[in-house]
Amino acid sequence: MLRRKKFKLRVLTFTILSNDANKVVTRLRVPRIGIIFMFLLALVPIFLLAYFIETSMDQQAKNEQLVTKLELKTNKAEVLQAQVDQMEEEKVQVEQKIEKLNEMESELQEYITALPEEASGGIDIPIDKADINTNSDGTALSILDSTNWLTSYKETLANIDEVNHKLQYLPTKWPTDPETISSHFGIRNDPFNATPSVHTGTDFGAPTGTPVYAGADGTVTKAERYGGYGKTIIVHHSGTYKTLYAHLSEMKVSYGDSVKKGEIIGLIGNTGRSTGPHLHYEIIKNGEPIDAEEYLNNFNDTNN
Repeated sequence: MLRRKKFKLRVLTFTILSNDANKVVTRLRVPRIGIIFMFLLALVPIFLLAYFIETSMDQQAKNEQLVTKLELKTNKAEVLQAQVDQMEEEKVQVEQKIEKLNEMESELQEYITALPEEASGGIDIPIDKADINTNSDGTALSILDSTNWLTSYKETLANIDEVNHKLQYLPTKWPTDPETISSHFGIRNDPFNATPSVHTGTDFGAPTGTPVYAGADGTVTKAERYGGYGKTIIVHHSGTYKTLYAHLSEMKVSYGDSVKKGEIIGLIGNTGRSTGPHLHYEIIKNGEPIDAEEYLNNFNDTNN
């Protein structure tokens, strides 16, 4: 009996019945361990599928992270490339400015003798004959062998710096572009009544909205409607010079503003006593209007 119980525990019997009563009943005896094995075998694909799904999701997450990193790297590369391109452009601009400065330095030497009295200077380095040493045989030593020339050289550099500083306060910048003069300084027929009159400025013909530039560094002392001048700006440059910009359509500065030479301060218009769009420009020296063309023509190339 014990053996039969042990045998029953280890074996599962499956009985197959038929609808035909004459057929023998079929019994299948399957060891319990086989059933367990088959059950475990059936679980293997399920575990493999779950593992595959989990692995795929993990791989997909890693791929998304890699794509995100790649996009970040690509964006950084594009930013760096843009910075490199900008630096290349800035390099070209710097080289152009250096070339322009070299040209201006050469031209400054040519124009230096034409400076007004209040902006005089020089580039020669004066030396005394006593500064030129001689050899024992009486021949002259090079001035470069003497230390006295250094003092003169430093004085000359200081003088050039002073000239450059004063140039910033001289109204030598053309007040608009293009540089088209429609009426000169001096005697002319009044455009309204055709009678002789004194024109105290220089007129520049240009369309409404054309930029107007400050002729030199200075402080705005007027920015308002000014009688027949219409919208007017007056800039005080020093104790000697003022400049006046009249008939403007728009004023870009206000009273008390500091401006730099070449800075846009307004736009050409047709306000006030005017027959058409233009800029009426005056240089006033020690309270008296003077011919602006003498300053503009002498320094035209150095102030564009």
